[in-house]
Amino acid sequence: MQGFNTLWMPGTDHAGIATQTVVEKRILAEEGKRRTDFKRDEFVARVQAWKDEYEARIIEQLKAMGCSCDWPRTRFTMDETCAKAVRAAFFKLFKDGLIYRGKRLVNWDPATQTVLADDEVEHETIQGNFWYLRYPLTEPVIIESKRVEYVTVATTRPETMLGDTAVAMNPNDLEQNTLSAKKSNYPSWAGLSDYCR
Repeated sequence: MQGFNTLWMPGTDHAGIATQTVVEKRILAEEGKRRTDFKRDEFVARVQAWKDEYEARIIEQLKAMGCSCDWPRTRFTMDETCAKAVRAAFFKLFKDGLIYRGKRLVNWDPATQTVLADDEVEHETIQGNFWYLRYPLTEPVIIESKRVEYVTVATTRPETMLGDTAVAMNPNDLEQNTLSAKKSNYPSWAGLSDYCR
């Protein structure tokens, strides 16, 4: 537009989970069906049809605004050419050690049965309970002239007690230093109510 030789190559993004979620909600509202009611190819075709409809609308809006794109070169991120380029780029990044596979905590969405990006997660604060579990010490200790027979652990997830193997304490908490390296017993099921309060 200013006399320079440039290329504005237009393209649209597949928007992944966001698009899938919109399509799933539409199908549920209009037909009362879920994604799992379709074969994979059928559902992908429904998503593709939705994409085609809205992609055309977006491109028409860009044209109406006067965008001087090279329209015959329009690309979609899931086109075979683009998908091949993405696979090649990721393979090279992996081979060069710039990305790697590893076990990570992820945002698993049970509704869509897939992982969501951090910016796709809707956080919700819920009212919960705070539990105090008493782990009996194998040998009582004296702290500030008081006999201490158990270590109290506070948690919002008491069910994780089943996997407990150790009790960690803040090393800067001088009052608790007496308990450092001491051993505790696992609360028995028979007396579990005695150890929860």
